[in-house]
Amino acid sequence: MINNEITEKAGFLADAIARSSELLELRRTEDAMSADESAQELIAELQKAQERFMEKQQSDSEPSETDKNAVDEIETKVEGNPVIVAYMTAQDNFTEMLDSVNAILAGAIAGTSDGCSCEDDTCDSGGCEPGGCGSRSCGCSGS
Repeated sequence: MINNEITEKAGFLADAIARSSELLELRRTEDAMSADESAQELIAELQKAQERFMEKQQSDSEPSETDKNAVDEIETKVEGNPVIVAYMTAQDNFTEMLDSVNAILAGAIAGTSDGCSCEDDTCDSGGCEPGGCGSRSCGCSGS
């Protein structure tokens, strides 16, 4: 049986993530990267170099120093492209936000939350964001 409270709150969480600045920035930078011809050429060039490198590894022949240098050179170009860097930064920020959400869920499931003790309804300041203990924000029952 599905718990309606859980699915309702999961819907609120999904909506909040969909409206998050992290996701909006990720989509904006992804669109910019897709529209940037030089960024697309660099990405395609990197993928081809990585494929050649992996093919040599899979065929039991050690990739040459030239192969390694080719991949490194293209990676350096990619890391120097501001449009790609902006996208990678936005992707890292979005992933970090999702990891934080996952850590909160894992903590609640494991019965631990940063600074929160539901047995005595106490926590250190900010430990049960948002709202602190007593607000049901980290599994505490509320007072």
